[in-house]
Amino acid sequence: MSRSPRRALAEFAEEVDVLPFVAGASISLLFVAVTALYTETVSTRLTTAYGAVGRGLSWLYLASGFLLVVLAAVLMCSRYGRLTLGEGDPEYSYVSYVAMFFSAGLSAGIVFFGPVEALLHYQTVPPYFADVAGGTEAAMVPALATTFFNYGMTAWGGYLAIGLPVAYYAYNEGAPFRVSTALLPLLGRDNLDGVVGRTVDVLAVVATIGGVATGLGFIATQLLTGVTYGTGVEFGPAATVLVIVGITVVFTVSLLAGVNRGIRRLSDFNLALMALLLAVTFVFGPTLDVLNVGSTALGVYLARFFEMSLFTGATGGAGYVSAWPVFYVSWWIAWAPFVGLFLARISRGRTIREVLFTSLVTMTGVSVTWFTVVGGTSMWLQHAGVAEILDPVGRLGNGVAGYALFGALPLGDLWSALFMVLVVTFFATSADSSTLSVAMLTTGGAENPSALNRLFWGVLQGVVAAILVVLGGASALRSSVIVTGAPFAVICVVAFVCFLRRLGRDADPLVFGPNRTWFRAPDDAGRTAGENGTSGANDD
Repeated sequence: MSRSPRRALAEFAEEVDVLPFVAGASISLLFVAVTALYTETVSTRLTTAYGAVGRGLSWLYLASGFLLVVLAAVLMCSRYGRLTLGEGDPEYSYVSYVAMFFSAGLSAGIVFFGPVEALLHYQTVPPYFADVAGGTEAAMVPALATTFFNYGMTAWGGYLAIGLPVAYYAYNEGAPFRVSTALLPLLGRDNLDGVVGRTVDVLAVVATIGGVATGLGFIATQLLTGVTYGTGVEFGPAATVLVIVGITVVFTVSLLAGVNRGIRRLSDFNLALMALLLAVTFVFGPTLDVLNVGSTALGVYLARFFEMSLFTGATGGAGYVSAWPVFYVSWWIAWAPFVGLFLARISRGRTIREVLFTSLVTMTGVSVTWFTVVGGTSMWLQHAGVAEILDPVGRLGNGVAGYALFGALPLGDLWSALFMVLVVTFFATSADSSTLSVAMLTTGGAENPSALNRLFWGVLQGVVAAILVVLGGASALRSSVIVTGAPFAVICVVAFVCFLRRLGRDADPLVFGPNRTWFRAPDDAGRTAGENGTSGANDD
């Protein structure tokens, strides 16, 4: 039986955490208001700040992304991997778990930019491969390897750094579902409501709203660009707002249906439709050529992973590093609060090793497969002159590449239409997971926030996106989200290191024994206890 409006409002008022709720909504709306009044000034200053951060802190972003992958790999192979997050069996099947995590983590980016990412690197080869000429057959392998790097293991490090600790502390120790919970060993349980903890949660709310609202605006604009490419009809701000409203309705209805009935089903649909388009491209494209390039590119990616992870362009190529790998790493880290929180929400009953394997191996495998088939076909069709993709990309933007690619295949109109549907539903799933995460953050960490709370944040994200697109300020918000990624890079690394230490305390140390000291020799009592084997694993 449905609840009355009065009862729903009472439930909302009872559960809401006033500070992150009011602060998150106020800061987001204040940013929109300032952007409306000073659009050009705000955009210019944030773009300048993004350029300075991208170049000056490239070492921080890249080193953080690399370190998170290394820590995750070590943890996956360690004895801690068998520890379970909570009690009981997993709540969802593995296929649904992968579908939800993948849809939330990569959003529509992997779908929309799958046909164009490798093509752009094929046109202008990254500085990692300075000896290869762009636009040649030899450029295809490095182009695809670079794409694997941008969307591979590094993308999932930040999500794991927030998601795993929050899941462990929430399911095993009864902590709330909040981003600040990831810092529980550092802050202490009683200080999660202190200044640092509250600040982290408010920043997480703002970053999530900004990231999703900006993405929603871009997706709406690019969808209409695709229609313009196919029909020649151009659209103004009113049509863009209508598209944003439509997408907002889709993800809000799905969100209100709940994780199991809404988000899970939409995610399963995404994976099925993605598999269909993948199969169509594989069958109708230059199959053998694509497989040869893809397998070689995968080998190059794995062989040069360390080099690509830590390449800052200090001796040349700093502009490329800022525009590509730093942009991607900072974007993944900026999205870590909401994706990590959503990961924690759906991981009950799974082992730590399952979560890590899914992220580093399964997710990367899906990305590699998609980019190999779709990106590889795009490069081969362009190189052989079968389809012209770079020209419409140059005229209308990156978003049209998918329409140009799928339109060149047999029954092209059908595949292009399905491609457009996939972009919408993929983004809707990300918006679902982000709205759920914000709702959890603004209710003190409730696992299942009220429908009214979820509805409020879903509508707010749609409103913010619509206003920013009409004002032309979406790029400013995008830059601001990237800039806020810097402190979250530090938070992610600290959270993961503290998590490893906490596991050592709860089980037994992984590297350093319990009697190790750093700046002085152990006292006689400690040394004697260690020699007699009387020191327990929990003395840490």
